[in-house]
Amino acid sequence: MKDRSSDNKYDIIVTGAGPSGLMAAIQAARQGASVLVLEQKDKPLKKLYATGNGRCNFSNLYMDDKVYRGVDPGFAVKLTERFGRDDLLGFFHDLGMMTKHIGDYIYPYNEQARTVADALLLECRRLGIKISCDERTVDITWNDDSHFTVKTASGTYCCRCLILAVGGKASPAHGSDGNLNSVIVKLGHTIATQRPALVPLVHNDKGLSKLAGVRVKCAVSLEVSGEPVSSEQGEIIFNKDNISGIPVMQMSRYATQALAEGKEVSIVLDFFPGETDDELFELLKTAFIGHFDGQKDSRRDLRRDRTALEALSLCLNEKLAEYCLKAAGVAARSLAGNISDRKLELLTYILHRFEVDIYEDAGFERAQVTAGGVSTDELTDELESRKISGLYVVGELADVDGTCGGYNLQWAFSSGALAGKHAGASIKNV
Repeated sequence: MKDRSSDNKYDIIVTGAGPSGLMAAIQAARQGASVLVLEQKDKPLKKLYATGNGRCNFSNLYMDDKVYRGVDPGFAVKLTERFGRDDLLGFFHDLGMMTKHIGDYIYPYNEQARTVADALLLECRRLGIKISCDERTVDITWNDDSHFTVKTASGTYCCRCLILAVGGKASPAHGSDGNLNSVIVKLGHTIATQRPALVPLVHNDKGLSKLAGVRVKCAVSLEVSGEPVSSEQGEIIFNKDNISGIPVMQMSRYATQALAEGKEVSIVLDFFPGETDDELFELLKTAFIGHFDGQKDSRRDLRRDRTALEALSLCLNEKLAEYCLKAAGVAARSLAGNISDRKLELLTYILHRFEVDIYEDAGFERAQVTAGGVSTDELTDELESRKISGLYVVGELADVDGTCGGYNLQWAFSSGALAGKHAGASIKNV
């Protein structure tokens, strides 16, 4: 195999030094290919460092056919079986990186994203992979002699195989801004509409803004035009103008799609999913009024000296309790013992069906991943373009997005590994 690394000519160029791009570069270089990685930011793996608040949950012990989304979720499932969790763990263990799992979530042993980054970068250095930063790709042409010309803001490079790993549009501060979309379309590919996914959902209720910082475990349902479309359970977080937390993030891709279609979207929270209406009513009655033995004056129940807010705060976060009382038309300082059954029934309804109208998402700046991307119908099982031989699309740039739990990084590494191996093998056989 001829070395074409001189004069800006390489066997393989990878655009994007994220997880999928560096994995692709490593797998290709292990087969002897000369590899250049072009990264538009000032250093590689910027988004990885922020993953999981810096802890870097990169895979999961639990896998099924529901963890990936897109027009064809089965595409991602099939490919992550070919280079799966165990393959990824073996890859990192061979590089000397220890791992552990907390529940089903898999982390580097010290729970630091830089450990994953260091392992990848050290292997790139060992293999002689050149990583050139501050190189923003602005154009790509495919020549009749099956070569690609990649133009950046500062130079021009040529290669036989080109792996596109520039990400989607989520978290543009870390390098994913969709700048190559028009170029990819010019090359003949279709890009499914890109929308934020794993993103907080924005409300315009000024009263809810007072709950900023409140966390509560509950059942969460997403409703579109009054019909439930997705449900989750776990901890949600009230922020100044939005709701976040894993349950909300999981269902956000469906919300963003519905909002784009002009449909009404709401989040419905059940703060007591383990209680029936009757059970919750009795719980509230106990908190507000207390239990009596049938003798009118047999004892004095101290609950009658509590305010309504003090009573409901026995069951719920105080700030949230105050909001719910107001929604039920109950004065926070009124005596708990004077609250009627009708008001307690209304509170029961509110606590089981706390509805928040959503009018937009928090945008790509706050999104963890992108829904949409290059159509997987136009890619082979090695992530190679069906339209242009030698062109590969990996990671978040493809129309694949996963749920929370390390699935998006697993997809990035899996797709990068398969593309890199195939591209490297094609060069070796020239």
